[in-house]
Amino acid sequence: MTKALRSRTGEVAESWEEKAELIKEEAFPKPLKGVERKAQEEGGEMWKKITDEDIREALFNQSIQKAPGPDRLGFKAIRLFWDWDSQRIINIVKMSFRLGIHLRVWKEAKGVVIPKPNKPDYGVAKAYRVITLLNCL
Repeated sequence: MTKALRSRTGEVAESWEEKAELIKEEAFPKPLKGVERKAQEEGGEMWKKITDEDIREALFNQSIQKAPGPDRLGFKAIRLFWDWDSQRIINIVKMSFRLGIHLRVWKEAKGVVIPKPNKPDYGVAKAYRVITLLNCL
């Protein structure tokens, strides 16, 4: 069991749930109101400019050493799939952009909490950072 954490306002979190909520609030502040809606309303046709080579380059410019997200499917496996059926990946990506839909499974992430180095007090939530592992595709 780790020791209790304090928030910026002095609140103390002792249970795992309270600590997780406190670290989440520190690491992921609430977005500004209206930003997401404005992006959705503007829309556009930029998706037409995405080429097959753009998608290939985005995939192959990633390190195969990166830790995968919750689906545990890393870039090495996705590259093997590319060699086998690249058109399927291209179609999924282009359709996602065309429809303006970010698939729910691509929004899933695993957060790993690690202590920041050389902090004088590890009893405060701000002394930790969250490394977010996203699904690679």
